[in-house]
Amino acid sequence: MLPSARPSGTPTLSPAETTRFGKYELLDRIAAGGMAEIFRARYEPAPGVTKQVVIKRILPHYAENKAFIGMFTNEAKIVMGLSHGNIAQVFDFGAIDGDYFLAMELVDGHPLSKVVKRARTLGIPVLPPEFAAYICAEMLKGLHYAHARLDETGRPLKIVHRDVSPQNVLISYEGQVKLVDFGIAKARNASSEETAANAVKGKYAYFAPEQAKAKELDSRTDVFAAGIVLYELLTGQLPFQGRMMDVMARIVRGQFQKPRELNPRIPPDLERVVLKAMALEKADRYQTAEAFQQDLNRFLANNHPEFTGGMLTLLLHLLFEEELVKDGRPVQLPREFVERAQKWKQPLPPPATPGKRDEAEDPTEMVALSEAKLTFGPQPKFDDLPTPPPKFPWGRAVALLIAAAVVGFGAVTVVQRLKEGTVEITSVPSGAEVLLDGKPLPSKTPTQVKRLSGDRTLRLEVRSPGYLPWKNEVPLKSGQHLLVEAKLVLTPPPEPPKPPPEPVPVKVEAPRPAPEPPPAPDMVIWPVAKFSLDASRHRLDLSTSGATQVTLDAAKTYRVSLLGKRLTPGWAFYVVSDGGAQPGTFGTDPLLIKSASKFYAFHVPASLLGSSDKDETKARQLSVLIEGQKKAQLKGVAPKLSFPSSQRVTVAGLTATSAYELTPRQGTPPAIARERGAPLSLVVVGTPAGLIIAPIDQVTKLEGLTSFWVTFIDDLPDAESGRLLFELREVRVPKKKKGR
Repeated sequence: MLPSARPSGTPTLSPAETTRFGKYELLDRIAAGGMAEIFRARYEPAPGVTKQVVIKRILPHYAENKAFIGMFTNEAKIVMGLSHGNIAQVFDFGAIDGDYFLAMELVDGHPLSKVVKRARTLGIPVLPPEFAAYICAEMLKGLHYAHARLDETGRPLKIVHRDVSPQNVLISYEGQVKLVDFGIAKARNASSEETAANAVKGKYAYFAPEQAKAKELDSRTDVFAAGIVLYELLTGQLPFQGRMMDVMARIVRGQFQKPRELNPRIPPDLERVVLKAMALEKADRYQTAEAFQQDLNRFLANNHPEFTGGMLTLLLHLLFEEELVKDGRPVQLPREFVERAQKWKQPLPPPATPGKRDEAEDPTEMVALSEAKLTFGPQPKFDDLPTPPPKFPWGRAVALLIAAAVVGFGAVTVVQRLKEGTVEITSVPSGAEVLLDGKPLPSKTPTQVKRLSGDRTLRLEVRSPGYLPWKNEVPLKSGQHLLVEAKLVLTPPPEPPKPPPEPVPVKVEAPRPAPEPPPAPDMVIWPVAKFSLDASRHRLDLSTSGATQVTLDAAKTYRVSLLGKRLTPGWAFYVVSDGGAQPGTFGTDPLLIKSASKFYAFHVPASLLGSSDKDETKARQLSVLIEGQKKAQLKGVAPKLSFPSSQRVTVAGLTATSAYELTPRQGTPPAIARERGAPLSLVVVGTPAGLIIAPIDQVTKLEGLTSFWVTFIDDLPDAESGRLLFELREVRVPKKKKGR
């Protein structure tokens, strides 16, 4: 149910056709059906101040239906108390002249189901992983907010949406993701008649196992449904398909193909997130929507750190360009984004065991099941609302009750609580050979195996001449009676031999230049496993920074020291010789320098290190003594230097009580500096305790920090290029032993 989406190109009523509805002015009707009608409306809270909203108005003949009004009132009770950026807000609720209504936020965009459908129409079979992960992460933010809501006394409301699906997720043209339709949501303070725990309501293709069994629901039920949404975005199909009774049976057994079997281009770490969200047992899933969302954010940070909500805006503009232009809203898409979208049009490989969907049933159909009665009917969709429901299909209801007895949901169950289980195997066609855990059974299908030890997974294989082998893994619990049907697929005939291809003259193409890597950001936020440094930008240029320079004779030996009673963090030097150039930090002992031509001394202020020490305001004296001579050359070292944030990479968001290991490595292409193009071997790490010189390919341990930065030092501009890559991981801090 998508009441707050405003599709582009919606005709607006003329001023003469506008209608007053209480304090609202109805501008145009977005959708209408057998239960309600949806209007775009205008509200004027003060003279000259207007706000556009969506009015969902119940049709008069439904106002006498107490059950329907109860569900409508329950939705209002729940959503009126919710205010979150990822939930479409409801502003008003009541009745005007006997017409019940809700006033909602107007979202300028489309439901996720329509976004996916439009993408397929344009030849994009599935959303790219980064878009699917971002949309679901934003949706989960709204879910977690609803799950964690408290009432006025501080007690948890225990809200469960119960209808998480692409039809109930709106995507705006600004890249916002909003969850809608809490019409069948369950909450602690809601009416027990409308949200009873033993009532199964929702779109059955998105049911969690406990929902299909009519057992107690909690926030993890919504986590399972959100996992199905992510599965559908990544694979282009639902995990549970077929007739309703078959779908229910597969859901309670957890039987579905893994996402990568349908789309091998899904990253393995993202598949693991989907499978954890869709775990059969609630204890094995993500325990909160927030934990699910954090794993998706971690996937984006590690694999697509450049992704932002602005890219979702570009996707909406690409998919609905025609409607936007027709509305007088010009679309400007970057050329590189359009070229990137062309790569998304690659068809998916055929699945290993393609599922068959009975077109007579809609897996997104709304269902209501309880232990007292069985009812179902189409979910009212406001882009195509149904007419009043037809006569109750008693024959189909009886079939569903029989299926309920098999899969064991609600109070209707025939499962015997025995220590051993039974599996009954049938096949189409029958008379097929069956292998159980690799061993053939004595009889062919249909066949039954009794007295099997429970709480394990059975490996089944069904074979028949002329058909492809059918394989599946089926979990069996103690005392369970499983019904397994194998639908065999005919072996395809061998392809006729193809004539040898005609020789094609080989064209020698010039090698294409390697693609430019994306720009390295100046700041990254933990958690991030990897980040990079651009040698052409992220460097401290001593030739322009204001550092003190001393020219040396390479044939002589020098003793260099920084005069002062106390050295605050941040004093450093840089020595240039024929063999290269190296940075270092000043200590209490003098430096002995040989074969050097230049020496730089400089000070990084405490404000740039994140230190609580006050910056020094006076220049230090640099003592440069030639060995064997008495006279020293004294030069002043400026206490500050020019070092903007764009010349270093800052890492923020660390925990001061944790420890971290930083490992710099050469990137592609490798980072080089100076005129000889020598690869960098040392980088500089800025911390509140001072500067740290970190060697390439070695681990540097950092503790007690909330942030740090990295750079390298050079004195020859325009001689740097390439990348440095940094690996960062959190490690445990050893506990200190207490004294006896």
